[in-house]
This record gives sequence, structure tokens and C-alpha cells, in this order.
Amino acid sequence: MVYGMLFVNHTLYSSATQRAGIASFCKKNGLTPDAFLSYRDMPDVGEIKPGDSVVFYSWSCVGKTRSQLKKIISYLLQNKINFYSATGKYSAATGTDFNQLSHAFGLYEDIRFNFISDKNLAVVRARVAAGQSLGRPRGAKNQTHIWTKHKSKILSMHDAGFSMYRIARDLNLTAPAVKRCLTANNAI
Repeated sequence: MVYGMLFVNHTLYSSATQRAGIASFCKKNGLTPDAFLSYRDMPDVGEIKPGDSVVFYSWSCVGKTRSQLKKIISYLLQNKINFYSATGKYSAATGTDFNQLSHAFGLYEDIRFNFISDKNLAVVRARVAAGQSLGRPRGAKNQTHIWTKHKSKILSMHDAGFSMYRIARDLNLTAPAVKRCLTANNAI
């Protein structure tokens, strides 16, 4: 049997996108998906028998961490379950050693982490070089309501006879936000 594995909590790929990608991959490679299994954190591959095949849409759909990926793929390899990545151009049949795959995935994550870290550090250094202070200025209070910066304008427009909906439209706010402002300031 061929199982398509759908990661339902994925931030980039919806279940429909994953299902279509897996179906397209299977069609190109002469496979027929017999069932689609959904999972939230880690796939339950315990019900899959040796000789079956598993198709993931992307390696990012296999596990959230390198250890999860290693655990899942080692289980698949030990139980002689074929596995494929529809977008990663990898399958168990390519002969790539699992340690090489794990190492490549780890390198990818390290490079990604370093890239994000370097990008954030460059932004901080540029702000410091420009003389900007970092963080919230001392003594600044939290803005607790979306309407706080428009308070005086909301009250003056209400006193002038404008409706809540007109005030909301003119100030690009929601009507409930305007109503909360007026209620908090005893204007209605």
C-alpha cells in the first residue's frame, strides 16, 4: 500500500496542497496512493507494514526537529518501509545513506539558523550605528487599546455628531473599537 502523509499543522502547506502534491508525485512515478493519513505533531507510522510506501510532501512535513526526523526515518528504514519526498527529490530507493541525509538536514537547519541570526544581528548593528536606542524607550507605557492614539479624535468627532460607523471608517478602526473608546470615556 502507498500512504500519503498529511501534516495538518504545517504553516506553509495546507492539507489540500500536500494532497495534490503527493498525488502528482505518485502519478509521475507510477504509484497509486491507497490512503492519506493525517497527523499533527509526529506521524504514526506504526500501522504501516514492511514493504509499504510512505510519501511525504516535503521534509519539513516529516518532523519539526532533527531528532524527530531521525526517529521517523530510522523507523522506516528498520522496518523496510519505502519513503519518498514529493518536493525533496529524495526516496529511500536512491541509496542515500540515512546518516548522510540526517547530516544534510542538520546542515540545512544550521545554515538557516545562522542566516536568520546574521540577518537579525545586522539590523541591530545598523540601528546602533545610526544612533538609535534599542528596545522600548524608558518610561514608555504599553498601548493597551488600538484606539488609544485616536482617543481625542474619536471623542471630538462623536461630539460633532458623527456616528460610530463613520468615525470607524474615517480613522480606519472597527466600530467595536470606537464603541469601547466611547464607553471607556463615558461618552455614551
